[in-house]
This record gives sequence, structure tokens and C-alpha cells, in this order.
Amino acid sequence: MSPTPANAAGPGVADDCHTAQLTEAHTDVDLRLENHARSVAEAWGLMTVRVPTAWLYAGDLLLSESSEPHRRAMRCLLRAPDTMSRPEEWREHSPRVSAQASWVEVQYETQFRFNNGGRFNAGPWTMDVHTEQWGLSLSPPPALRGAHWDRVRIDLGGLDASQVTPRPSGADQGHLTWSGLGRTGAAGPRVTVQVIPPWQRAWAATSASSQPWLVANAAGMTTWWVGTSIVVILAALRARRQPAGPELTELEKSSSAALWWWGALKAVLGVMILLFYRAVLNTADLLADKPPAWLDYSMRWPVLIGVLAGWLLVVSARPRRTVLVAATLVAAAAALVAAEPSLFGLPAPLATPTRPADAGFTALVAEVWAVQWLWLAGTALWAWTLARQGGLLRSTATPWRLRRLGPALAVLALLLLGWGEWAIERKWERVSWLANRDIAAYHTQHVASLARDMASFAAQIPTWYYTHTWVLTGLAIVALLRARDLAPTVPYASPTPLDRLLLAVFFAVVVAWRQGSYAGSQALSAFWLVLDIAALYGLLAVGKRRAVLTQHLEGCSGSPQQLCETITEAERNDLITRARRYRELTTSLRAMDQAGAESALKRHEVEKEMNRLHRRRPAPGAGGAPRSWLPLQVNVVDVALSWGPHAKWWDNARRAALLAAAFGVPGSIVMVWMAYSPQGEWMRRGLYMFGAPEMLFMFVYWELVWSGAGLVLGALWRLLPGRRGPARALSLTLAYTLLIGLGLVGNLITDQEIGNVAVGISLMLLVLTLTSLAMDADTFRSERRFWPNRVGLLLSIYQIRGFSAQVAYILMQLVAVLTILKFFSGSDARWK
Repeated sequence: MSPTPANAAGPGVADDCHTAQLTEAHTDVDLRLENHARSVAEAWGLMTVRVPTAWLYAGDLLLSESSEPHRRAMRCLLRAPDTMSRPEEWREHSPRVSAQASWVEVQYETQFRFNNGGRFNAGPWTMDVHTEQWGLSLSPPPALRGAHWDRVRIDLGGLDASQVTPRPSGADQGHLTWSGLGRTGAAGPRVTVQVIPPWQRAWAATSASSQPWLVANAAGMTTWWVGTSIVVILAALRARRQPAGPELTELEKSSSAALWWWGALKAVLGVMILLFYRAVLNTADLLADKPPAWLDYSMRWPVLIGVLAGWLLVVSARPRRTVLVAATLVAAAAALVAAEPSLFGLPAPLATPTRPADAGFTALVAEVWAVQWLWLAGTALWAWTLARQGGLLRSTATPWRLRRLGPALAVLALLLLGWGEWAIERKWERVSWLANRDIAAYHTQHVASLARDMASFAAQIPTWYYTHTWVLTGLAIVALLRARDLAPTVPYASPTPLDRLLLAVFFAVVVAWRQGSYAGSQALSAFWLVLDIAALYGLLAVGKRRAVLTQHLEGCSGSPQQLCETITEAERNDLITRARRYRELTTSLRAMDQAGAESALKRHEVEKEMNRLHRRRPAPGAGGAPRSWLPLQVNVVDVALSWGPHAKWWDNARRAALLAAAFGVPGSIVMVWMAYSPQGEWMRRGLYMFGAPEMLFMFVYWELVWSGAGLVLGALWRLLPGRRGPARALSLTLAYTLLIGLGLVGNLITDQEIGNVAVGISLMLLVLTLTSLAMDADTFRSERRFWPNRVGLLLSIYQIRGFSAQVAYILMQLVAVLTILKFFSGSDARWK
């Protein structure tokens, strides 16, 4: 939010621009609305002005953009005195200027998003955004009212017009054209179009400025976070009652306690940051015509709540006393600025259109740094606590000391503050690029705008950090799974029901696609938490019938046993040896098929040995008990590949996570590039206070998605359907895709973009397929020394024909990824 500069910032009257010399100027105006396949409607405008070289300021248009004569000439052609500041107007570049023999041409391109209600200016247009209808009014600058307005064109982008004034010269399927408007004197040419937006765009346009909608969105987001916390807390409690081994270990106790405390803290912080402030304001509006004065400080309360929440985050991690004292002092100083701003020369709302004192501005900058430091310290301390109490770090690791933690976080907070200040300054340049910098009012408005944005920066920090705490939730779940794995004499070959619950929550929090808002509403956020968890349980239900190790042995008396119940850690080496022998015999059979009838006797001996391998060896001490055998559709190689490269399921999970993270690095780069490559997207994110941190975190986010998917794949390796690794990868990808497909239904209903989901799905399948191939190769890693590379080993494992199919499968995925990338990077891509 930026204050409106005074009239002195630009030409005060039209005569200052030598209007009489502009009567021979010619102007064309184009406006294009983009409505379909977007979250919010957008307007793209182009205004072309050709002024005669006889105009006094025509030569100034060719000067440097930073020169005051150039800005003065542009103000005359593009602005009215009372619309100098335009926070809602965006430009990918400065106006293009070209000179001819008798003309100087200016091309002025603008963008506008219908994401807020009210009255705004963009280019020569005035936008009135309301729930029922939107008004588009051509409002020429005073200096050009007497010019020739040769052509005005509007592309409504599929929207219906309810009123058009004056009557257009031509109309064709939402394309309106006015030709030869000519000079219309002081009143100026004026075109007005009233359009009726669809309900999806109307909701999206007004939700950001409607208090009930804001509360509903905050409530929906809070429900997702609190719902996750509830599931996590219940899982932590069950971990106490259902240890992995015969008894609850100290590591399990500490890890489950840490998970419990983290879940409770996250729920409390969520209510404070996402819901409390909006709910208080909305309740006050309902109970009284005028809310109490102490509530009417939009910046002050979020900052106070954010400081308190950051302090709780640090204190609840139980750091050393020095860290606790430092955090308390920092929080007290930041809270004092927000609670008693008058002590620092600041107004009660922290920022107003008037310029604050130098001490007040310094206090705001210090407050931003303090809030950054608190949340950085709290996040780092909790990450260390969760990792240490779950066995991910050495138990002898000492708590972080202030002399090591404090300076590092202080420097990082300064870097984030520096980026925020740079982005805020760039925003001011965008908003006031045509303001007169030679007058005192400009500098007053400049500092006032920076102060207001600094206060807004401090208010947004807690929300930004909190919405990224899902990383800590995933870390806490992994830590508890690791602690359960370290329990002695764990009798389970596969994850227990509690482990599966933890993996399902991990899948929902870390791996599942982040579903966006629908028509500007996030009220259904909690719905996706239920679906994400249910998707993994549905996959396990399929695996219960289709997985190799869930098949039952044949020939058993009494209750039939599943294959996973008959294999112990001690038998794994024997299983690998038998599987290798089975592959050798299979190769011999294929060679005998080519030898003809003379090899019939040898073939009989080979088949007899393969049958022996198909039977399970009796347990020691079983005596003459009958031997059971594998199901007909399963062979010993399938069993070995389904068991995985390691004896414990957690080791399979850890190995798959590392492999997926490595294979996913190119995919992470691709997803970041696709998010920031569009010019308009970088234009907006580059001026965002958290733009650079968000870009870096996006790479980390996708790495966590790939590695998280690999961890789930490895942990459930023995429970997923399929005989080979790529089949298991495909099944997990299908569950991932199913959730995205359900989300796309909402996107289609609300007619908004679906994002880069096709690329994300293709990369997920590719990463998991490569991971599964590496896992299959690692299963027979004892044979690695006999082959020149992993490809030769896989060639042996898959018996040539199967491997050739896998090569074609991988190549097909690569072609699909490249084709999708080419489509989405093209200029005609409409579904981004």
C-alpha cells in the first residue's frame, strides 16, 4: 500500500504540458482481458501515442529514463495529476520510444489484475471492480484530450458486456472497436464498458478485500494445519502405547514426546497467526458499528502476535539459558515498538501517509530484523531438537550455544532484511516512476511509503515462516520412524500399522501436490488432508492383494502364511543366492530352446532344480515337515526384488530417499525454471519481499518432494503392487496423480489454470522409476563386481527382454517430459 502523491508531483494543469501543441497528436488504445484458465482475470493494455516533433517536450522523450525532463514529458502523455501513483499497475518494461522525421512514438504497455475490489487506474483506463460487475472507463490524460483518438479496441476475453457507451463502430464476438473518435474537447474521448464477471472471477476479485471471505480463507487454512497437528499428536500418543519392539525405548519416548509437543505447538501457532487476528476484527465488526480504537491498527496487531508466536517457538524448543535470554530481549524490544510506537516517533498504526521521524524508521527496520531473527532461531532450534531426539543426530551432540547460533542467524536475518529492503525500494520505483523527484513532497511520500511497507514486512514474516513449517513436521515424522527402527529386536519385516499411519501423514504433508485456492477461497484446504492420507491407504489396500510378499505360500497346513512372514533377516543372503541361481537356470533354459531335442534330458534336470528353488526350505528343527512352495505366479527372483536391497524396511526407505534426491536435482531445476521463466511472473516475484528466499526454497521444496516420495517408496517397498521396481514406482505415482486429478476437477469447475501439473507428474514418474531401477540393482549388489556397470547387472536381473522394455519405458518418459516442457514453454500454452 502506497500513499497517493500530491498533485505537485506531476503537471498541475494541462497548460504546463503545452496542450495546444498536442492537438495534432494521434493515439491508439488496445485493451485485452484474459478470463479463462486463470485464477484471477487480467487486463493487458497498449497505448500508442504519436506526438509531433513540434511539441516542446518531444525531444525530452528520447532522453534517459532517469532524467527529470523525460519523466516530465511522460507525465504529460500518460498521467492525470491525481493518478500519479499506481500500485496496481504493472509493467514488464518502460515505455518504448522511437523517433521518425516528424513524429515521436511512445508505446506504453500495462498489466492489471482483478484481484481486489475498488477503483484503480492502469494505463489510460479506470477500473471499477465490484462483485456484480466491473467497469472499464477510458480516462485520457488532460494533455491528450484534444488529440486525435484514431482507434480504441477492447477484447472482452469471453466476458459479457451489460452496457457500452458510446456505440462501437464494430463488434465481433466480444471484440469492440471505436474508430475515428477525433478531438472531443475538454471532456475528452470517453469509452465506458460494463462487464459481468462469472462468479468464479467475481469471488476471486473481492475475496481479498472482503472481511468474511478473509476469515473463511484463514479458517480453511487453519483447519488444515490444526488437522495435521491432531493426526500427528494422535500418532505420537499411539507410539507410546505401541512400541516397535517388546518395550518402549528411551529414544522412542523422546522422539514421540518431541512429535507431540511439536504438533501441539503448531496448532497453537496456527490459530494465533492464521485465524486469531482476522477473527477478532470480524467479531468486532459484527458486535459494534465501529470497532474499538485499539483494534483499528492493521499493522500493529499482526506484529505483536507474530513476535509472541516467534518467542513461543524459541522457548518451547528449550534452548540454553543464553539463547533464551537473547530471544526474550529481542522479542521484548520488537514488542515495545509495536505496543508503544509513540516512544519512537511512530504513529499508532505504525505507518501513515506522513513521513515518520528518522528514529521511527530505524525502529521499524530493527523490528523487521528482530522478527526475522526470532523465527529463524525458533525454526533452527526445533529442527535440531526433532532431529536429535529422533536419533537422526548423535546423542552426544551438544545444544546450540548463543555464540555459535546467534551471529549466524543475525547475518542471515540481515541478508533477508537486505533483500526485503531492496524489493520494497523497487516497488516504490515501480509505483512512482513518473513522480517529480525535485520537489520536497516526493521525498516525504517516499519515506512514508517505505515505512508502511516495512511495517507490512514485519507483519508478514510470521505467516511466511509458519506456512513453511511443514518441513519440520516431516522431519519429526522421519525422526520417530528412525527411533522405532533403532529399537532392538524389531520383529516386523514391513512397517507396522502405526508406521503406515506416520508414512501416510508424511505423504500428505511432504509429497502430495499442494492444491491451490478455488475462486480465491481456501476454505476446503482440510479436505485435501483427508484425501491425501486416504490415497496412500488405498494404495496399500491394492498392495494387500497384488504385492508379491503379501501372497500366501501353497501347501501349508492350517493358516496359510504370507511370504513376508516367512523371511527373516538371517535368510536374506540365502534368498539372494537362490535368486541368482534361478536366473542362471533361466538363461540355461533359453539356450536349450535353441539347441533342439538333444537337450531334452538336460532341460529336465534344469526344470527339476528350478522346482526345488520354488519350494521354501524348512525351518531348522522342523524335521520331516512338508515343505511349502511359492505361488505359481511368483518366482524366487520376484521375492528377492520385492524384499529390497536391505534387511530392514527403514534401510530401504533411507536408501530410496537418497537415490530420489539425487535423481531429482534436474527435475527441481526444471520446476523452478518453469515457475520463474515467464516474464510477468518474475516481474511480480522479483519485487516480492520474500522473492529471493521463496525462489531458493522452491528448489529445496522439490528436492524434499522427490526424496520424500523415495522414502515412502522404499518404506512400502514390500507392500506395493508389482513384481519389479518400476511397477512399484508406477503405483505410487498413480496415487500421487489421482490426488492431482481430483484437484483439477476444482480447477475446471472454477475455470482457472491447472499449473505445471503435467510436468510435475512426468518428473515424479521418471524420478521414482530411476530410483526403483537403482533399488533393484542394489538388491543384487553382491554381483556388482562381476559386471562392468549397473546397466550390465540390470541386464542380468531383468533377463534382457525385460530390461529392453525398461529402457524403452525410460526413454518414453524422457520424451514425454521434453514434449510437455516444449508445450508449456511455448507462447501459445494456455494451461500454465
